[in-house]
Amino acid sequence: MRTALVEISESHDECIYSQVKFLNDAGVAVDLILNKRLEQQIDLYKHLCNSVYFVTPVKKSVFKKFRQQLQLLKILKIYDLLVYNTASSSKMVRNLTFLLLFSKVKCFGVLHNGRKLTSSFTQKIISLKIKHYFVLSDSIVKNISSQSDVSLSSFYPIYFPKFKQSIVKPKGEIWITIPGRIDWLRRDYEILISALAKAKRLNSIKFLFLGKLDKDSKQGQQLWAHIKAHRLERYFITFDSFISNEDYHNILMATDYVMPLLKTDESYLKYKISGSLNLAYAHHKILLCKRYFEPLNDLRENGVFYNEGDLSNVLQKINDNSLVRPKGYLDQKWSCTYQQSRYLSFLGC
Repeated sequence: MRTALVEISESHDECIYSQVKFLNDAGVAVDLILNKRLEQQIDLYKHLCNSVYFVTPVKKSVFKKFRQQLQLLKILKIYDLLVYNTASSSKMVRNLTFLLLFSKVKCFGVLHNGRKLTSSFTQKIISLKIKHYFVLSDSIVKNISSQSDVSLSSFYPIYFPKFKQSIVKPKGEIWITIPGRIDWLRRDYEILISALAKAKRLNSIKFLFLGKLDKDSKQGQQLWAHIKAHRLERYFITFDSFISNEDYHNILMATDYVMPLLKTDESYLKYKISGSLNLAYAHHKILLCKRYFEPLNDLRENGVFYNEGDLSNVLQKINDNSLVRPKGYLDQKWSCTYQQSRYLSFLGC
């Protein structure tokens, strides 16, 4: 069965390796059809793939776009099974799936926001061909399965190439890592800064912004100005340049807690997850989350929770090593064998 993973956009490359691993370990030869900008990201595991084909989407001229899509269509038609790693929010994906409508190619998709199944006209067109979708948590399946006539399954893309641990945390330090780019719209930096300003003695804790903190950008300037205004610089470790995948995962291996720092948003309870969660799951790290997110089973099993008024107390307990941590990651779902089995079973491999 000729199989390919397709990623036309520049996003969600973090979900590709797990799928390649699941298929490769099961003896399924898999090709990658990727946006050219993802070339560096797959360098460590491209040897697991049968072949890799790169696409640079045309941005101008309707005629040139259509010609490129017809060329790509010829390639896609040779496969028995296609999995779109981002099966939404793309006119090219919409057009390609529509053009494949009467072909025998079986198409699956990874949906990163379940709400699109009921709220997006583009998604309805894509779903004319893609009748089987993966979503990224069990809770999303429960929340949207009754709202749509497509077939749904969950899988957790929480596996990454193995890196030798080369970063050693200084003795006595406790690392709390906040993965991802600086984003005031999604992350509640104010609650953290306020809690640190109230805390009396946190001599062990360091917060790591695991992403480039550009102090010349508007968002970076805003965040660093808030930190400096409260004289909290000593609590933070920041990076002013791109962090390599090896260093990124080394820091996560060494960290003690992962803190998504998400603002209250119902969509994270029902339709989507933050990439911070998958990184914590991947390295079996305890999450430090707002109590608003406690209803999520995955977090309740593996998280420590705080309210706006008691975050400083929670941080004090972490600093003093008096916090009762959950054992975490006891469910069989966190094993690679379990996730691979679910993924392959849904594909019919």
